[in-house]
Amino acid sequence: MSSEQYPEFSLPALGNALVHSLKMALEGDEHNGDWYTGLLFALENVSAEQASWAPVEGRVTVAAHAEHVRFTLEVANAWLRGERPEINWADSWKVQQVSEAEWEALKAGLRQQYETLLEMAHGRPTWREPGVALMIDNIAHMAYHAGAIRQMVKLVQGGGR
Repeated sequence: MSSEQYPEFSLPALGNALVHSLKMALEGDEHNGDWYTGLLFALENVSAEQASWAPVEGRVTVAAHAEHVRFTLEVANAWLRGERPEINWADSWKVQQVSEAEWEALKAGLRQQYETLLEMAHGRPTWREPGVALMIDNIAHMAYHAGAIRQMVKLVQGGGR
């Protein structure tokens, strides 16, 4: 069943809740009244060297998590625009090591994809079931990666290597 076969519905409260949860998952700051740290906030004070560190040889780095999330948001944005791009999820994990410039570009790209998704969700007057599911799935996915990154950052910044 294609997305267009699902009925459209208008429920502003649902759209507002999705936007709020997306913001929490990406921007949440437990020190300023939010109840958990979002992904972008978790990356804020991570250096390129720290982002390139793997907790165990052969495992993924913070940079890999960040690129995977950036790619996932890019795919979500395409889907909400009605596009169906070819997706190679394995390629979204290939970035492991980053220079300072590459790290700043990756974080900027992640923020840009997030802001695009936020804008599309915030300005959407109607929804269809697949779009709601896509938003919920991405919110959960972002929260998972925020938690994984937080744990890795604690290890690398706390001398746990």
